[in-house]
Amino acid sequence: MSIISFIKSKTFRNHILLAIAVIIALLWLSLKALDYYTMHSKTITVPDLDGMQTEEAERTLKDMNLRAVINDSIFDSEREKGSVATQNPAPGNEVKKNRTIYLTTVAILPEMVAIPDLTDLSLRQALAMLETHGLQAGRLEYVPNIARNAVLQQKYNQGTIEPGTMVEKGTRIDLVLGDGAADTRVYVPLLIGKTREEAIQLINSSSLNVGQEVFLDDEPEGLRVYSQSPSVHEQRQRLEMGSTVDLYYRSDSIFDFEEYLTETLSVETPDLIGKSPEEVFQVLRENFLVTGDEVFDNNVPVTQARSYRQDPDPLDQPIIMRGESIDVWYRHKDEFPGQEE
Repeated sequence: MSIISFIKSKTFRNHILLAIAVIIALLWLSLKALDYYTMHSKTITVPDLDGMQTEEAERTLKDMNLRAVINDSIFDSEREKGSVATQNPAPGNEVKKNRTIYLTTVAILPEMVAIPDLTDLSLRQALAMLETHGLQAGRLEYVPNIARNAVLQQKYNQGTIEPGTMVEKGTRIDLVLGDGAADTRVYVPLLIGKTREEAIQLINSSSLNVGQEVFLDDEPEGLRVYSQSPSVHEQRQRLEMGSTVDLYYRSDSIFDFEEYLTETLSVETPDLIGKSPEEVFQVLRENFLVTGDEVFDNNVPVTQARSYRQDPDPLDQPIIMRGESIDVWYRHKDEFPGQEE
């Protein structure tokens, strides 16, 4: 039989069809085997592990046929030590069985920092230096010394601590400062409406200490000062340097601070016309207001200047919020006929 005749024969066609069928069957079986091996269309949703302790997160992943690998740790005072801070892949992603989930956890051991040398710095400089190093100001103690608000000694746990000593980040460092050997009284700052961090910073920068802290709501978020003692609503109060100020907090998530502050901190706009720059400063300070722009017509000397214009004007804006500023314009006192010295 010739080759052409064999190709045209029924036997050849049957062999060709059988070969094609075998190839198709093999391809189908291969694809099925590949699907089984790769778990095609069978995925696992990555769970949210945020905040879980490491052991719990690893157990959760293991139960879901996933693997856990801790590839990094961070220092975070806001989170519980040993808990999961971040994960990769993120929660909600679809992954295959035995996929590795990389975890970043909060370090169990505290972050350590070196205490800076604060001696001879001013109080303001010392507070800034502590913040830069991740530390906090503790109690301010004032002793007789001509160097007012200069750091004479830095202490920890009632004992002197040397610069360079390693301490846990966030540690409070007590400061011994000079009182200036003169008037040792300071004004109490107005703290109503301030956040806890802002209030503490203002108290410390005013040469005072935080006293009792009372939390009036169960909600720990959004804390702001609701009341303070001594109160400075009616008039400014002065305390000895190093005295304490008690703070009472409420949460702005459940308390309407905007309305409360409008009612509590609004004062009558003072009339500054005819007053000297020093008198203007005193009036504004007594009302917890701030001096804004000061314009001296014809370069009039400060000692000869009297206010003739202000913004806001009490006639146009009779009520002003404490903490706001007032712009003042001055001219020579001789332009105020009949004004007595």
